[in-house]
Amino acid sequence: MIFPSLISYYDRLLQQGDVPPFGFSVEDIGFAIVLNRNGQIVGDPKDLRIKVNANAYDFKPSTVPYSNKVNVRSGNAATVPNFMVDKADYIFGMSGTSPKKIHHESFKAIIEEVCTDSNDPGILAVSAFLKHWKAIDSVDLPFWKEISGTHGKWIAFQLEGENGFIHEREAVKKTWTTYIEKENYDKGINFIDGKIQPIQPQYSQFKFGSGASLVSFNEKAYESYGKNRGANAPISVDAEFKSATALKFLLRSRSQRVKIGDATTVFWTERASPIESFMGVILNPQSNGTDNVQLQKFLEAVQKGANPDDPDGDIKTYILGLSLNKARLAVRFWHVRSVFQLKKQLGRHFNDLQIERYSDQDIQFPGLWHLLNETARESKNISPVLSGALMRSILEGVNYPSNLFNGVMYRIRADQAKKNKQTGKQIQNVNHLRSSILKAVLKRNYKMEVPMSLDTENKDIAYLLGRLFAVLEKAQQDAIPGAKSTIKDRFYGSAASMPESVFPRLLFLAQKHIEKADSGHISDRRIAKIMDEIKNFPAHLNMKQQGLFAIAYYQQKNAIESEIRQATAKKNSNNKGDANE
Repeated sequence: MIFPSLISYYDRLLQQGDVPPFGFSVEDIGFAIVLNRNGQIVGDPKDLRIKVNANAYDFKPSTVPYSNKVNVRSGNAATVPNFMVDKADYIFGMSGTSPKKIHHESFKAIIEEVCTDSNDPGILAVSAFLKHWKAIDSVDLPFWKEISGTHGKWIAFQLEGENGFIHEREAVKKTWTTYIEKENYDKGINFIDGKIQPIQPQYSQFKFGSGASLVSFNEKAYESYGKNRGANAPISVDAEFKSATALKFLLRSRSQRVKIGDATTVFWTERASPIESFMGVILNPQSNGTDNVQLQKFLEAVQKGANPDDPDGDIKTYILGLSLNKARLAVRFWHVRSVFQLKKQLGRHFNDLQIERYSDQDIQFPGLWHLLNETARESKNISPVLSGALMRSILEGVNYPSNLFNGVMYRIRADQAKKNKQTGKQIQNVNHLRSSILKAVLKRNYKMEVPMSLDTENKDIAYLLGRLFAVLEKAQQDAIPGAKSTIKDRFYGSAASMPESVFPRLLFLAQKHIEKADSGHISDRRIAKIMDEIKNFPAHLNMKQQGLFAIAYYQQKNAIESEIRQATAKKNSNNKGDANE
């Protein structure tokens, strides 16, 4: 199913002019060498890179002559050059200060073989350059360290006086196309359609680390019936090129590719649809989405369960998660859904997460990365299987993975006494996003009724205790303004898990805080209202109850802050009115 979908996607992209034809590939060009018609270098090499940060660059993409052989070259790399465009080893015969004679000779050989009868000025200039170039002269080239370094990428030739590359000239492209049409392949049964066709002996590799293939038989143990490598899952030359090119396009895309956990996720639709470009932002938004009106309206509509006008609701969407597993790409997940089904499940997911926001900084529609990031101290510690399990929960509407809930609960406990290293302020261990996750899991997995905002009528003991803890903390803050730590730092974990052992002591301390604070009567009233509903303190709260405790604590805290803001605004308004009189 994956391969036919990619092949169909390639055909659509080709009609739109977004992918190259057979025998070509979009690759990154790092430097350009300008030649005159006699093959002599003119000026300094052109650095086409744009520095993004200390170890990353954006390169100039170009459609270059390309073959599957180049895409999978490894041990025999020296004798597998690309045509007209390649790395420093092949073009100059040097890598740093190390000679690469075989690489250079093989590059010269393919130019001679492909362009035997060509009179194109660009081809003649490259041929002349290769005939007279001395590898040792490479080290004297400006930018040589960068050209032959890790971030040099591929090098292209330009003809003096022209803006485009030599490999982009029509005569060069036609020459290459004519050459590759003559190549012979063994025939076999194409596993995709069962027809006898020319078979590609090895699948393309993609840029995951040093390179990995979607289908690979890189060890004898994986081969069967005496068949060698690609013959174990034979694919036609045409099908392999189309599927590989479509996947390369997706992996290069910035709107249809996201990195979630250890998986790179790509998505496309069987026909053109706006959701194709939305999915990247939905799964991994760079902001809260309010700057994109169209996307915001879409998300608000699906959250409410409405089906935005869409005549293409039956269009299939494809979501593919890939991660590196040695020399192969592991398929983390593969989901096929209609646009209508996708909207329905996304709406349910965001509805499950929905909890009242108390700040514009709180994300209304969090992406997967936002959710996963709340389960670990650092992104590298996120469970490698959690991203796939969470994606499945969202797209299929099944229960959220237990690791999501447990991870958030662990972070709440771990952060209860932590402070921001830069500001020195306490970290909010129970924040909007963590509360949203806990609510979603309790609602979907355990069918619990969890309020979106503070519910003063909720009589659940865990909910009442979470509210009470927030009120007791506020009483302490009123009595000791600017305190470096609060009862949260010392007692949150034990209060949420073993209330009976902690709350009597906290209530005793609260009476001292109430007596000391100018506004102690307000805290006293809040405590009394909640205590009226509590008959006794349970010895233990289970994990589900601890999750509800955290939600109630968050909601009560924010309700108090909202109450204070409103009172302050009213007071300022009255003062302003008095001044005007």
